[in-house]
Amino acid sequence: MPIAGTCPYFQREKGDGYTYCECARFRFPDKQARRDIVYKYCAHPDGYRECVLKQTMDQFYERKYNGEQTGKHKIAG
Repeated sequence: MPIAGTCPYFQREKGDGYTYCECARFRFPDKQARRDIVYKYCAHPDGYRECVLKQTMDQFYERKYNGEQTGKHKIAG
């Protein structure tokens, strides 16, 4: 059953055992491991701010939009 995540990058969970965020696709070893991560970060009202993937995506979008505003849209990758 999908949960309503508070992380802006959390996307969905599928019946195939994968959990998706904008930055990654996860397959956990068991339901408890999935629950530990999702409820500590993705669906936690404050915990999602500590997630390294959320921080990475924030930095990515900051670079992207700052580059568009200055005309220097160049993202290494």
